[in-house]
Amino acid sequence: MHQLLRVLDQLSYRLERRVFMVDGQELTACVSEECWEALADICQREGLKLDNLVANIARRVRKRSLSLELDLFALTYFQNRALPDGLHTMEPANLLPC
Repeated sequence: MHQLLRVLDQLSYRLERRVFMVDGQELTACVSEECWEALADICQREGLKLDNLVANIARRVRKRSLSLELDLFALTYFQNRALPDGLHTMEPANLLPC
């Protein structure tokens, strides 16, 4: 428990806004610096570009919050990677929560 609290103390909780062009539409996402780092790690692991990953997620969520979906995607991705029989062999965009 103490280790978990130490990790929480180290998180910045600073939000960073980024703009992406998806199918000719400008979309904005605002998530924590840690989330952007997690998404960058996912892209490196999967051989993707961040713009492409965000575009794939944005196309699937349409009317829902892109920022929330990016947070959920990063969380779901690493949860599934941590499971021995996880879904890590699937394409990242297929790991989106319902």
